[in-house]
Amino acid sequence: MQQAHLVGVYTPDDLPEELNGFVRFQASLDGHEMRKGERIAVLNVIGTSSYVPVFLEGLKGYAELESKLSQHEVIADQVSKASLQRVLQELVSQQTP
Repeated sequence: MQQAHLVGVYTPDDLPEELNGFVRFQASLDGHEMRKGERIAVLNVIGTSSYVPVFLEGLKGYAELESKLSQHEVIADQVSKASLQRVLQELVSQQTP
């Protein structure tokens, strides 16, 4: 498996233009309807110009995110893993009353 580095966590409105195609393609593959304000993690496969978008909505923890990354045969590097765990923890705590 190749390593991937977190580029950023975006909403559809603040997604950089150069990443739009990757995100739309992944949404189409997943049958995912993007919603305003949802969070999308975008990782770059280290040493390539390939990006892996992951829709964070509905994920209950890092293990689910890791599973999505493994479908692309990538794993997050250590710095990205720590960042993504914090983002997911924040999202899960916002969903829990």
